Amino acid sequence: MSSTASKTTLSTALAEWIVDFDLDAHGDELREAGRRALINSVGTGVAAYGLPDVQRLVEIVAEEGATGPATVLVNGAKTAAQVALWPNAALFNVLTQEETHTVSGTHPAETTAPICLTLGERLGSRGADLLEAFVVGIEATVACASMELTPEVKVDNCQGPAVYGSIGAAAAAAKLLGFDAATTANALGLAVNTTAGLSECVHVGTSEYHFNVPHASVNGWMAAALARKGAVAAPTAFEGYAGFYQLFGASPREQLAAHDVVGDVLGHLEGPEWGVAEVIYKPYPVYFFNQALVDGARKIRESADFDPAAIESVRLEMGTFAMASGGPNRPPYADRDNVLGAGAFCVAAMLLRGALGLAETQDVAAPDILGLLERTEVVGVDGLMTARIEVATGSGSFAFDADREGRDYRLSTPEVEGIYREAAANVYDEEQAERLLAMLREIEDVGDVGDLVAAMTLAEGSG
Repeated sequence: MSSTASKTTLSTALAEWIVDFDLDAHGDELREAGRRALINSVGTGVAAYGLPDVQRLVEIVAEEGATGPATVLVNGAKTAAQVALWPNAALFNVLTQEETHTVSGTHPAETTAPICLTLGERLGSRGADLLEAFVVGIEATVACASMELTPEVKVDNCQGPAVYGSIGAAAAAAKLLGFDAATTANALGLAVNTTAGLSECVHVGTSEYHFNVPHASVNGWMAAALARKGAVAAPTAFEGYAGFYQLFGASPREQLAAHDVVGDVLGHLEGPEWGVAEVIYKPYPVYFFNQALVDGARKIRESADFDPAAIESVRLEMGTFAMASGGPNRPPYADRDNVLGAGAFCVAAMLLRGALGLAETQDVAAPDILGLLERTEVVGVDGLMTARIEVATGSGSFAFDADREGRDYRLSTPEVEGIYREAAANVYDEEQAERLLAMLREIEDVGDVGDLVAAMTLAEGSG
């Protein structure tokens, strides 16, 4: 990037883009990508409803006894929007089957969907408005997290999805509220002033991110609410000497001062490549870098002459991101969250059982899986997303190399609908799941987001 930086601040430039963005001005591909991301978000979100960290937040909301116009998703209780956002936003990351934008190191839909649903219900927004704000929030998150000076592996510095997700949540809220550019700029600046998210939990296998990711949505709501009341933020909140990128972006001050931050970020918002079209989807409810390893284990298990009972040893090679994000975690595992990043556990479950769904990830003390882990070697290698498996058995050796045999996880809409159905079946009966899916497919025809939220409420006899 040129050292001749624009005099316009990023808050101002990004705000102008948000105000001017018109989804109707873009092709059907972008619109379809937005619907696909929303379907995945809702399906994998509702599936998390019964998991402990979601239920902790649901219980806290109930204990507060607050009333208001916002719905606690799936549960159906009514409370204040800011209160509802905590359990609502937790839904979208606790299952750990959310979408992933690998280049930016974020989950931009999981932090945008809850603010769109909760605020959209509050405002009586149309489905078309929700979809547009949803795309805006995803693109703002991805663009800001893709700034050239930010580290490729953000988890070494902060909890990237939460920290950068605050930007997208504020952007989506501003779009739904119809803010002008000045108010939107203040909302963005206020959001980055109050964002947070440590990543130590990812390194050790605990689950604090289940709460700092929801903070992104709550933070976006509060930033927009404050801006609506006239609160202001430093215009250089992003790129300034003591601003967002210096702290959370780990950008040295001298480099930041010489860098065209505005041109860099806005360059990601000009198309034709859009962040929402680049996200990958997870066939399995574990960390995204384990998807290729689990696919490889499935391929090996389905090989001719492979006998799971004859496994003698397993060797896994993992890339930089996996090794920095819990990939080499070993037993004992305290709970499900301990195994979501543990590549050896995920591979062992697939090799031995031929499946890796919610039930398998909850079986953290399974003797068969833990027994195989004693014969599993994990090796870190250079390469962000490297995934290789070697399995030795009494009848021969089997191998998988994701670089040669892996698949593209930018899945099609029918494939994402398959993920939705499998995930939603953990909570809904088939009738409710299909009724909700039909509304998501035709989201632009929904006249009031409140109707979509009502369709998400757990029907009697479901679950």
